[in-house]
Amino acid sequence: MKNLLEVKRLHVEIKSNDKCSVYPLQGVDLQVGLKENVGLVGESGCGKSMILRTILRMLPHGGYQTKGAISLNGNRIDKEDDNYFETIRGKKISMIYQDPVSALSPLMRVGEQISDIYRYNINATKVEGWNLALNLLESLGIVDPKKVAYRYPHQMSGGMAQRINIAMALVCEPQLLLADEPTTGLDVTTQMQVLELLHTQLIRLSASLLFVSHDLRVVKKICTKVGVMCKGKIVEFGNSSEVFSNPSHPYTKSLLECAQI
Repeated sequence: MKNLLEVKRLHVEIKSNDKCSVYPLQGVDLQVGLKENVGLVGESGCGKSMILRTILRMLPHGGYQTKGAISLNGNRIDKEDDNYFETIRGKKISMIYQDPVSALSPLMRVGEQISDIYRYNINATKVEGWNLALNLLESLGIVDPKKVAYRYPHQMSGGMAQRINIAMALVCEPQLLLADEPTTGLDVTTQMQVLELLHTQLIRLSASLLFVSHDLRVVKKICTKVGVMCKGKIVEFGNSSEVFSNPSHPYTKSLLECAQI
């Protein structure tokens, strides 16, 4: 299978004000195939989210890639300048963030936020963007999309806000979707609804998913492959069924024992 995304020997350093450095990624190798769902699991601070931010060049202040390569469709993107990333964020690679409400602007109606992303990337008219936003909200199971589109983020529940975030991430039909613990903080029922909607939309777009979570059950449900992270490295990678049923690394075994899977 051809890989959509390839990450090879990726290293990241973050320099702080006191001249000390931390190294959140220390030689990460990762592949995501076409139309493939890949999960990343591990304890907090192991570097899962840092991989997503490095791919999109959205590292925290003082952070930069020191070694390695990142390729999309066989083309090195880590060598491109910031102007290039402005053309692919949202259009080729999109991201769903962990906190759905804080990821939205409190000053804009949610329909406008979806519409503006489409208009910025596709150069569409305001009417075209608004109509597409309404259609996308309806496809995500929102009963009265026009009414919801006129609401502000603070008027929405966590589950509804996450649906808006999914709409914003998918409105330009990207090839690769990055999801940073998108179901954290949602109740179990809402969590399952969001995952089902996400799975349906990925099939519709023939898109790939890189899904970060500390919840092994969620990853087992939605991902065909999984990488287990520990201290900035992927210590085990393979088919989800094999990794969960017959783990080879001691850290993976410990995670599964803790999760009682």
